[in-house]
Amino acid sequence: MNVHHAGVILLLTAGALAGCSSSGKDQQAVDPNTFPANYRTQLVSFLRQSLTNRADFRGAMISEPAIKSVGPTEHYVVCLQFNPRSLIKTKAAVYLSGQMTQFIDATPEQCANAAYQPFKELDAAVPAA
Repeated sequence: MNVHHAGVILLLTAGALAGCSSSGKDQQAVDPNTFPANYRTQLVSFLRQSLTNRADFRGAMISEPAIKSVGPTEHYVVCLQFNPRSLIKTKAAVYLSGQMTQFIDATPEQCANAAYQPFKELDAAVPAA
């Protein structure tokens, strides 16, 4: 066998092994229902950009994350209540893999049994300029 053939065989073998090693590694699947550990901080950051009226921040209430139906699947949902101009709004923050992916109007079923508590972090925040 000449040096050229040996080099080609070596390259093909290395390529085959590289292909096997990348597909054979233990790739852990990301759990779509990972608990959103930083949900309060994420929501304050998001709402500072979304809410422009300081009155919307006062008296806001928040629930702990709970697994709820969102369409055909289940995800962690955090319920929020705002009381701008004496009109209670209920919103739902939907989480996928620990990150907020949607901020939507809550359905009655999603937040019916939510145990609300004051959202002090949001109450202390101010809208972004």
